[in-house]
Amino acid sequence: AVFAVLAGVAGAKLLFILVSLNIIIEQNIPFTAVLQGGFVFYGGLIGGAIGILIYTKMYKLNTLKFFDLFALVMPLGHAIGRVGCFYSGCCYGMRYDGPFSCEYTKTLGMTPLNTALLPVQLIEAVLLIILFCVLMYMYLKVQQTGIITVIYLYVYSVIRFVLEFLRGDLERGLIFGLSTSQIVSVMIVVFVTSFLIIKLKKKAVS
Repeated sequence: AVFAVLAGVAGAKLLFILVSLNIIIEQNIPFTAVLQGGFVFYGGLIGGAIGILIYTKMYKLNTLKFFDLFALVMPLGHAIGRVGCFYSGCCYGMRYDGPFSCEYTKTLGMTPLNTALLPVQLIEAVLLIILFCVLMYMYLKVQQTGIITVIYLYVYSVIRFVLEFLRGDLERGLIFGLSTSQIVSVMIVVFVTSFLIIKLKKKAVS
């Protein structure tokens, strides 16, 4: 957990700086302010995975088993974090004047004030809790190493890709019409699919 958390925090902060670099330079945001706030989940996920990989290789442990354990609880912790995002006003949704819309009168970030917004953070939190329940059921019923990690990466990547269209915070970065997180989501799906194909081919050969 120590390896995962330290590497995860470093990864989340690094990706935030990379994504927000233009805004940081344009608005001349002090370096101390950059360090105090702002993290990107995918950076934390990748950093945490690297931390687990380093730990398991150091102590010659089964990496996939550790990935499964962290993938199992990740959606629950992430859901709690998204509730925090909702209350702080970051990662806000697009303009939406309908049922369950929300308005901010003050915020810690760059959220539009006194504007009806879609509470996309809470939508993601609910979906993450559902994902956690599904993964817990699978963990108890299916005794196959790696399956929890695969399901988590696939399902969350799809959730994140779709919800990014409902976000309103442009500071998360856009490349060719897609956000940084959408590009990472696609890369994760491609990586996991390639990994599975390679594993299946090795099984077929053996």
